[in-house]
Amino acid sequence: MTGIKPTPGCSDIGPEFERLKAVREISLNGKLVAFVEKAHSSLQSRGRFKQRDCYKRSLLHYAAIGNCTKLLLYLLQSKPDVDSRDQWGRTALSWAAEYGSLAVVKTLLEQGANVNASDYEGGTPLAWLIHAGNPEMANLAATEAYLRERGAKEVKLRGIKWAWVKVLSYSRLLRYIRPRI
Repeated sequence: MTGIKPTPGCSDIGPEFERLKAVREISLNGKLVAFVEKAHSSLQSRGRFKQRDCYKRSLLHYAAIGNCTKLLLYLLQSKPDVDSRDQWGRTALSWAAEYGSLAVVKTLLEQGANVNASDYEGGTPLAWLIHAGNPEMANLAATEAYLRERGAKEVKLRGIKWAWVKVLSYSRLLRYIRPRI
């Protein structure tokens, strides 16, 4: 494993939910914040949460997006499908790669995630990291190297996905450049 051992309870994952609510894409969407809060409450009271949000993402997807390794390890104790897909066919590994979550990428691959799982338009985790990865994330290069070592393939994005990634990349680039001008 990655040096982090799964914990039997969920008492130490509270800060993980605060980290999730601080992720820009989550914090700007009231429905996603409500989903994260409901998941946190459910885990505290019942110890489980199997619902999906309005984009058909599970809590496993959000643990990957937020680089929440303790939450991820807690969720993995119940043996979920690590290659479960959201409405666009993206897996938790795809989201972890895009966000440069190296520890999450390692954990998911150790749990049997498909390194080349493609979404409904052919994008792989490595393609998402390369074309949509946030340049402000510190672990992008290390995550890319790790994925390549594990046999990840780079594919060319096509169609609407290519256009969307270009818009996303440009907006992230502007946020990165504007404060430095």
